[in-house]
Amino acid sequence: MHLLIILYIGLLIAPFSSESRATQEKDTNADAVASKPLPHNAEQSRVDQIIIESFGLTHDGWSSDEVILNDRLNRRFIAACKQELPEFTIFDLNWRLMNLRKAGKLTPKTTKSNRIPVGAVTHIAEIAARSLQDKLSISTDKIMADPKHREAFNQIAQSVDPTSDLYQVRKAAFQLRKARKLRPELITRIADWGRVIESYSITEIKQQPKLIPEHPGIYIFRDPTGYLYIGQTDDLRSRLKTHLDQSHNQSFATYLGENNLDRITVEIHSFAPDSRAKESRVRRAYESELISSRKPKFNIQP
Repeated sequence: MHLLIILYIGLLIAPFSSESRATQEKDTNADAVASKPLPHNAEQSRVDQIIIESFGLTHDGWSSDEVILNDRLNRRFIAACKQELPEFTIFDLNWRLMNLRKAGKLTPKTTKSNRIPVGAVTHIAEIAARSLQDKLSISTDKIMADPKHREAFNQIAQSVDPTSDLYQVRKAAFQLRKARKLRPELITRIADWGRVIESYSITEIKQQPKLIPEHPGIYIFRDPTGYLYIGQTDDLRSRLKTHLDQSHNQSFATYLGENNLDRITVEIHSFAPDSRAKESRVRRAYESELISSRKPKFNIQP
């Protein structure tokens, strides 16, 4: 069934493939501008050697992933690098460390492991990582390597559950990434159609309904337990009002009536009214992929 969905989406958005390539090239170029490009040849070898030596001096036996995820270890690593490479950003240095590890060039040995249980926060990690991936079209590795994106990740995680241990949530995100469970949905990789992503608590929506545009789109309910319900509509404001007055899904309506609405958030994916998203079949394809990947508890699986 999932294969049929992917083939169906491919047919729907095939005319936009050239536009997608242009968008991806634009994103790649923007990322290159935002971060100082690393040097080449002999100079790059010197930079790589400094990063490897700095890692060796500061990792204290931990892996490169741990040096990225652990705030204390990362500060030590960056400080050591900056003594010789002050012109490079934190992202430059973290990103190069990750790539050196992937290339098998990190010679300092890992002697310690911190296999803490993260099952209790895995859903929080998925929500935070997917929210940023949807909005920024970047990988989990880039989220963790860049201080600005990492802080945004932390803020989303805390909005889901303020009591969560952010280090554990970051560890869980890396585990999801390694298990290849955070791949972006096909349709979001290929077509944008003026997509805007925002999140609001149900209380905010009830108090200010005009926060929600009268546009076609997708809505994703979530709370500290994970994803709750995903739907599509040609008018987000009207559909959400209907859900909050009395959802047609009886189980979901009961859940809304029995829980603190301040802890339930709606993530809105709104599209330009003149985009392909005005077509019901396109929105349903997008909705179907989201339901398949995120498995909200009150949806019937496609």
